[in-house]
Amino acid sequence: MGISAFIPVKKFSDSKLRLTSILNPEEREQLASKMVNQTIDALKDSNICNSITLVTNDPNLYIDGTETFVTKSLLNDCLTEAILFCKPKDIILIMHADLPTINKFDLQKLKDCFNNDVINIVSDAKEKGTNCLMFHSSMSFELKFGLNSFQLFLDEFSSKNYKHQNIMINALKDDLDSEEDYFKLIKYVKG
Repeated sequence: MGISAFIPVKKFSDSKLRLTSILNPEEREQLASKMVNQTIDALKDSNICNSITLVTNDPNLYIDGTETFVTKSLLNDCLTEAILFCKPKDIILIMHADLPTINKFDLQKLKDCFNNDVINIVSDAKEKGTNCLMFHSSMSFELKFGLNSFQLFLDEFSSKNYKHQNIMINALKDDLDSEEDYFKLIKYVKG
């Protein structure tokens, strides 16, 4: 089973704007950079991916062991563009890069529970957002990342008659989106 990972990454200077009241612009850039590198390192260490593509609006972003797809499109459109451009033939994994507790063991668990006929979805801890999607490339549906994406994805899967399973892996559910998240999870950010 080949897995093609797609990681959306904003230009670091545009990242983590929800943390402006507690972090200055340089601190937010450093935090975004550390989290992206930590996510990529965990993916590489897990050996679950045949390829890792950074989908970004930063033409200067380069991380060893990844490909870069540069676009100015919005999140869902840019991911769709990257997937169409790369033409993965097996499994697609879309994962956000702000998962401070991510590790190779839990990524292996995600791979092990995969079933070609089911879309694996990992919500955030509040079951509002979506941190990961893993699905066979033959499935076609509209991406719904953004506000309330978890429910929007469930509705989309239902409209296409796709089965899904909500995967409960805490390391993939814990994201760093708010001040509360920051104070709870910053100790896990490496670098």
